[in-house]
Amino acid sequence: MIAIYIKNNLKGLIGAMLLGVSAFSSSCKKEEEIAEEKAPVIGVISIGPDSVKQFTDSVFVEIQYEDPNGDIGSADPDGQDIEVKDSRLNTPDYYHVKPLTPAGYSLFIRGKLRIKLNTLFLLGNGQFETVTFTIKLRDQAGKWSNEVTTDPVVIKAE
Repeated sequence: MIAIYIKNNLKGLIGAMLLGVSAFSSSCKKEEEIAEEKAPVIGVISIGPDSVKQFTDSVFVEIQYEDPNGDIGSADPDGQDIEVKDSRLNTPDYYHVKPLTPAGYSLFIRGKLRIKLNTLFLLGNGQFETVTFTIKLRDQAGKWSNEVTTDPVVIKAE
């Protein structure tokens, strides 16, 4: 009778241990998923003005961002953190963003960035050209955000 009691308790003990190990291993997976690097997400808030004189007027784009890791921006002033591609050109321009969180911290951040685009000019011989800009943001881990495209801007001859 004592042997049967020990045998039944042993089964329960082993079952409880397996359940505990299973719960522990699943909680470890959750921590690994949380620690996984995720890319920032951006959206266009505004672009303006919608019409500019070449070589004279500036264009500003305001974007919103969210980053679960808070690793947007770089301490390197030559960092290429924002890519802006003019729809008329094959190669993009790059802009620097200062770090948005203290070094060594992993924080969820959300905010807005205002980008002043390089002076625009006409590429052809016409009196005006229409352009859009495709923008994406890179974090310190090298992950690029989604791409967004602005509304059109008209560039006029002087």
